[in-house]
Amino acid sequence: MIISYRWLQEFFAVELSPAELSERMTFGGIEVEAVTPLGKELTQIKVAEIVGKKEHPQADKLTVCKVNDGENLLQVVCGAANCAVGQKVALAPVGSQLGDYKINRVRLRGVESYGMLCSEKELGISEDHEGIMILPPDAPPGQDLASYLQLDDTVFEVEITPNRPDLLGILGIARDVAALLDKPLKELDYSIAEGNDHIKNHLALENLAPDLCTRYTARMIRGVKIKESPSWLKRKLVAVGLRPINNVVDITNYVMIEMGHPLHAFDYNLIKGRKIVVRRAREQEKFPALDEQTYILRSADLVIADTEKPVALAGIIGGENSHITEQTVDVVIEAANFLYSSIRKTASYFMIATDSSYRFERDLADETADLASRRACQLILDLAGGELLQDKLDSFPGSKEPVIVSLRRSRVKSFLTLDLTSEELINYLSRLHLSHVRTEDDVLYFSIPSFRKDLAREIDLIEEVIRLHGYNNVPTFMKTQNIMDKHLFYTRRKVKNILVDLGFSEVINWNFADPAELDKLKIPADDPRRHFVTIKNPLGSSYSIMRSMLLPDLLKNARYNIHHGQKDLKLFEMAKVFTRHQTKLAREKYHLTGLETGRCDPVFWREHERQVDFFDIKGVVERLLPVLGCSEVEFRSSTESFYQKNLAADVFWKDKKILDIGKIDTQIAETYEIERPVFVFNLDLSLILSEVKKLQYEYTPVPKFPAILRDLSFVVAKNIPLAEIERTIYQVDAEIIQKIELYDQYEGGNIQENYRSLTFSLIFNSFTKTLTDEYINNIVNKVITKLQDDFQIEMR
Repeated sequence: MIISYRWLQEFFAVELSPAELSERMTFGGIEVEAVTPLGKELTQIKVAEIVGKKEHPQADKLTVCKVNDGENLLQVVCGAANCAVGQKVALAPVGSQLGDYKINRVRLRGVESYGMLCSEKELGISEDHEGIMILPPDAPPGQDLASYLQLDDTVFEVEITPNRPDLLGILGIARDVAALLDKPLKELDYSIAEGNDHIKNHLALENLAPDLCTRYTARMIRGVKIKESPSWLKRKLVAVGLRPINNVVDITNYVMIEMGHPLHAFDYNLIKGRKIVVRRAREQEKFPALDEQTYILRSADLVIADTEKPVALAGIIGGENSHITEQTVDVVIEAANFLYSSIRKTASYFMIATDSSYRFERDLADETADLASRRACQLILDLAGGELLQDKLDSFPGSKEPVIVSLRRSRVKSFLTLDLTSEELINYLSRLHLSHVRTEDDVLYFSIPSFRKDLAREIDLIEEVIRLHGYNNVPTFMKTQNIMDKHLFYTRRKVKNILVDLGFSEVINWNFADPAELDKLKIPADDPRRHFVTIKNPLGSSYSIMRSMLLPDLLKNARYNIHHGQKDLKLFEMAKVFTRHQTKLAREKYHLTGLETGRCDPVFWREHERQVDFFDIKGVVERLLPVLGCSEVEFRSSTESFYQKNLAADVFWKDKKILDIGKIDTQIAETYEIERPVFVFNLDLSLILSEVKKLQYEYTPVPKFPAILRDLSFVVAKNIPLAEIERTIYQVDAEIIQKIELYDQYEGGNIQENYRSLTFSLIFNSFTKTLTDEYINNIVNKVITKLQDDFQIEMR
């Protein structure tokens, strides 16, 4: 169900932002699945006044208008026949974007035009495109159209649980949220002005199925005028996903969304016999519905009929033979309630899902029907005119006394560990419109409103109390036990599992090391890894320090295996390294080092043998980084001394070096008696996890619209980093360009020296619309232009 933020504000003072309100609603039991801002494009459109008009010198059907946009006088060429001096209009200025179309300064038949005067269809407000949109005379020039028309709204998509049918309307949501926030609720006015002529003089009602129709009311209004709904009504319906039709039908839909109780309007002159009959359908009876389908009914289905035929499938869909048209003059307003299981079975059998059936299937309150009817009649009299006949037809065979539920303070304390006073309990429940009837010793008695059928037991009231008090406000008596860093523990386990799945074997070495190993790797004297921890009583010089790197031991492991005939290796070690810098105590950090050498995969007779290369070890790292929570990393040329030049990279995340990868320098490999290519990675696991803990994650929904893929190939200088190129592409339109992937790089051949050919795959998508080829082509051209300006690329 969709609800409007602006609409909620009509019932109570909302002081929270849409995001804050969404969180409070979710924690209060109204699950918000999505929050969507509306009217974003219309903030670009300005209210403007036409202050001058003359004929176009080169075109009979065009006019040249002088327009005041609140700041400047602009010349705009217009082709609409209904523009006139003094009108307030909607101006799309130069630079604004309407869908796929961007407004530019153009020359039309030799006359400059600095914007466009828009129709309602061009603005996406309605289907009217007969002329430009004319605003009321008091519209202030310069104000953006979204705020003037109150189209800058936010809608919430909420999931209502089946036991809360009272939340199926804006009023029900407002009532519940106002109780959560302890705000006064503005109640609706249900007063109506009735005429002297009694409805029974013109219409009769007979309920032949009281077990399936628990209440049926009918009111009648004569002399209505069917026309287009006012803009405020259309705006509210569009915001919640409904299509405006005409004033009477729109009012029934409006009241359904507002109060959560469906209504239906009949053309009185199409009701044969001037009588409404609520009955079971006859076997094989035909019913032509408003969805242009004819349904063959069963005897188990409930219909609303006249003396000759069904005019509605009760609670589900109206009939084509009695609906409101432009010729309708007299209207009958139905407000009823039906057995929820009957509606569910019929809707399921015919596979019809409507807003009406969705609500009736959840067991609405009988009492709400009359209030919804009064509200609809009130609005019809205001917007369509006419005379409301006196009284109503009402079949209410199952009226019940109010339900009384008791609540014990001791029981509340037992369940919630909260020692709440009687006054506090009464305050909480009265905010939900429960009436306190009496108090006897420890027991409070409450009268349950008819719309809260879910409150039938003491435990139900206790649940409402804690919901309003706040689950987060219950004191905690158990102290948190911080025995271990669970995040680190499970991350280490997950990373190890991934490496094992990739064919790696874990090795475990002593934490003691030889400082001479740092010399072999040519670690500079000022490197932090030289600040190692010395052991006071070592077993020997080879074990005289706590190791500050895992790489030397991993190279020794590789040497041992190679010398014993195992030449295809994938090894890793995850352990602590130790350094000391101006402190007595050593700093301990978890590092992960991996090594690959030899053949990439076991020999298979159908495939060629392939040796491990740089991109294999890079692929391993790229598999690990998303698991660790690192996104948008940047690869830079490595400064490590033990790697071969141009075959190594340092990886940065949030401007911090988190790992390095590359091919071990041949001379260094030979000092370890290894005469084959060796590729390694060194990852600072502790640094990554400490940064990940600081992150505030934001989740976005999966786009509902299809993605579009485009490839881009160009030649660029080798000294320009890939990360810089990707950043530049995203700058063109980060909302539409969802992903950039490099899938080909080529050097040599006809590519000049110090240049390379790159091919990127760009994925475009939108959360609000389906993208057209024209729109994508425009973005791609902008990307190419920006890359040419910034990096002097050459397209291939």
